[in-house]
Amino acid sequence: MTGDIRHDAARQRYFVVIDGAEAYLTYERPKAGHRHITHTVVPDALGGRGLGKRLVTQVMQDVIAAKETVSSSCWFASALIEKTPAWAGLSA
Repeated sequence: MTGDIRHDAARQRYFVVIDGAEAYLTYERPKAGHRHITHTVVPDALGGRGLGKRLVTQVMQDVIAAKETVSSSCWFASALIEKTPAWAGLSA
């Protein structure tokens, strides 16, 4: 699979484009040192490739590197965060 995940900090989103289709994750910064994940969107054309998990993993790696906390109103991201022991202590 091709396509590197990119981070557009100005638009508060992570995204990957493959074959002209875009999968993305959006977040907000309600306070300093905290990211709130709002949506993870993978179009049908890109489904089944693990892109949603890759997007959440990338944001969580960045949260860890920046020593931030995270919350989520996105059901997909919330489920991954809850079942990943390494991320459990990052929720706020």
